[in-house]
Amino acid sequence: MENTAAPAAATPRPRPQPFEPARRRRSAPWLALVAAGYALVQLLVVVPHIGHALGWDESVYVSQVDPRNPAAYFSAPRSRGISMLVAPVVAVTSSIPVLRVLLAVLSAVALYAAFRVWRRLLGPGTVALAALLFAGLWITQISGPAVMPNLWVALGAVAAVGWFLRLPAERNARWWLTAVIAGVTLVRTPDGGWLALPLLGAAVVVRAWRPALPALLGGLALGAMQWVGEAYARFGGIMDRLKVSSDVEGGMGLHFNVGAALRSLNGPQLCRPCEVPLRHPELTAWWLALPLLTAAAIVMAVRDRRDRRERVSRPGAPHLGHSLALSILPIVCATALALPYLLLIGYFAPRFLMPSYALLALPIAELALRTVKAARSPQPVAVAVGVVITLQLASQYVVLGRSAAQSERVNGSYRTAAAALHRLGLRPPCLVAGDRALPIAYHAGCASAQTSGNNRSIAPAALVLRSAREPTALLTHRSRPRPPAYAQTWVAYPLPGTGWIAHLPPDQAREVRSRQKESGNPGSMGPMMTATTTSWGGFEAAEPEFSAVVRERFQRYRHHVLATLRQDGSPRVTGLEADFRFGEMWLGMMPDSRKALDLRRDARFAIHANPGPDTGMDGGDVRVSGRAVEVTDPEMLARFAEEVHPPEPFHLFRVEVTEVVRTAVEGSDPVLQTWRPGEPVRTTRRGADDSAPQGEGGS
Repeated sequence: MENTAAPAAATPRPRPQPFEPARRRRSAPWLALVAAGYALVQLLVVVPHIGHALGWDESVYVSQVDPRNPAAYFSAPRSRGISMLVAPVVAVTSSIPVLRVLLAVLSAVALYAAFRVWRRLLGPGTVALAALLFAGLWITQISGPAVMPNLWVALGAVAAVGWFLRLPAERNARWWLTAVIAGVTLVRTPDGGWLALPLLGAAVVVRAWRPALPALLGGLALGAMQWVGEAYARFGGIMDRLKVSSDVEGGMGLHFNVGAALRSLNGPQLCRPCEVPLRHPELTAWWLALPLLTAAAIVMAVRDRRDRRERVSRPGAPHLGHSLALSILPIVCATALALPYLLLIGYFAPRFLMPSYALLALPIAELALRTVKAARSPQPVAVAVGVVITLQLASQYVVLGRSAAQSERVNGSYRTAAAALHRLGLRPPCLVAGDRALPIAYHAGCASAQTSGNNRSIAPAALVLRSAREPTALLTHRSRPRPPAYAQTWVAYPLPGTGWIAHLPPDQAREVRSRQKESGNPGSMGPMMTATTTSWGGFEAAEPEFSAVVRERFQRYRHHVLATLRQDGSPRVTGLEADFRFGEMWLGMMPDSRKALDLRRDARFAIHANPGPDTGMDGGDVRVSGRAVEVTDPEMLARFAEEVHPPEPFHLFRVEVTEVVRTAVEGSDPVLQTWRPGEPVRTTRRGADDSAPQGEGGS
């Protein structure tokens, strides 16, 4: 029988397959994507609005390290960490857009690094969601490219609490904790103390965390070293600096500031005094839900710990819980950082609570994800949570757009005012004082000084002496345009496109006029030069004898003739009474009268004193020209009404003088006397070849 079986040697052996370990599915880099989105929103939405000018506080911080501009006065509550952060950029370039872009990128990197510390504690999904909740807030987005300390305190607080919790299991965590606490304290020293306080308490109570004590104390010492040294160098000591800081903050004490915090949730970015109404309450749902979500996170953490103990008591039971400290400690630190702003000061800004928002985002993110996992039908719950988060981000984007536009208007006005000062001849070295002097001076390249308020840095007498050595401008706002007593004789120039008036010393104003005449283009300064004004008090201080003659001429009769401009530009002439009191000249009018509406539309006017019953011109004819500034201050209106008793309601305008003219007859010759701000009285006689200042060839 034939054997058909193949020999064993001919049977092919199977080839050994190489060993392939089971592939682990890599999760998406959600945290990195959140950080990238955070940077993208800043670059596309925020930087285009604020990229060309700095705000008030920003100009103070940047000027400390800017080699091209004088340093602004640095008040006691500030810390210099943020100035040190931007110093390398400012040393290389003066470009504000470049500074904004670099800060936007750096803040996104810092967001990633701070929340990444928590990946081993909470997991990548929870950490990414927490970063999204914090980065999606409008105040977080607008603060990224800003030269302000609060965002960096917030990110430092997140990293510090994370390293503190990791310290028992990781020896290197103590060095990171030291560095982060030092950085937070350097950026904002009081916040560093409030952040470290609960961490120190936890380290004392819990044995496992006691190795954190040297790191916390060392970080505080390193971070506060500069602040303490400056306290002794400038203020006389730590307690003296704290006292000055309290005065600047309006008096540190018990202030229930929660109402102010609620009213400013959607702006303004600084609420001082905080009397604004709550704008768009429909957009405050997230903020109002924060306490409820925080309470729910605490309940979840406590219940989880109880369940964990029960599982431990049952051998073989799965362990699904986590340490209670992962939820409780961020909440405690967030509360500590919020307390001084909610209970100790009388004003508020949304950026004050950014560290608290950042820390609370961690337990709230965990609450959201654990709620989804614990649901019987996770998918519908996940969709509902996603919809809520999407609506929250959309509402924050709406507020962000409005706030960024507001910042653009405010910061842009500083730069516009600085450009107007340049056209007036202010070039470094120069000095700017008065309303909003610090940011305007920075953009003009000038030094700044204040004679009163929180930034008081010079006495009035010293300011006057300094104004004789370098170009100086004193700024007042149009709502309160009267300069202080030491500048009553200074010449006023409204700055076009802004709400400010620049007052220049008389000698400096004469130089401006001289340059204008030499240029052969009288209109080169635009409306700024055609509206050179001073108050009636400034006129009296500059020319006491001439102003007394003019005032007496007006007070001789009750009714005078006022000229205003109609809407079509034609003149309107009406009767009017003029009043002199409180060092000012006042024009009172009936409500909604034609002349009042004229002045509201175009403030230019001229008023001619009553010539009297005959043609003798006893005392001469007198005319005052200028701008009429409407008074809206309730206190000033009440003070005027108490003394004058006019029919109420009424309009009240304060006179800003541009020209005073008196025409008289001496002997048989007409004599014309003319005064303008910054110039002496000029007297012109018929038959004279030219005019001369009074006292220098004139009568």
